Amino acid sequence: MDAEGRSETEDDSQGNKVVLSTVHQAKGLEWSVVLLIGCAEGMIPLERALQEAGGEEEERRLFYVATTRAKDHLYLCYPQSDYSRWAGFANLSPSRFLRELIPASRKKELPFEQWVVEEQW
Repeated sequence: MDAEGRSETEDDSQGNKVVLSTVHQAKGLEWSVVLLIGCAEGMIPLERALQEAGGEEEERRLFYVATTRAKDHLYLCYPQSDYSRWAGFANLSPSRFLRELIPASRKKELPFEQWVVEEQW
């Protein structure tokens, strides 16, 4: 039951749900729309994985899995900045995997739009 007392099957039949998944859990699944967040360098690929032999290629495979879960629409997002208690604010750059996709999408005439959303903290 959800907060309004509806069973999960009621919501399922109307398609009114959002599924939160990790990249690892998404293997073998598909959704009409996939929103992949955190596509910033150090997040995808994970900075710690880059320190291991074969880590970048494993992260690339995971990124491929995540991006191929979308049947109709794929949205790839990255934050321009991040905040942590230890380091404070840090400017972030797009993942190297995103930077590789942008020129490839233009060659194949795939739909690509860049949106910048800025909010003051």
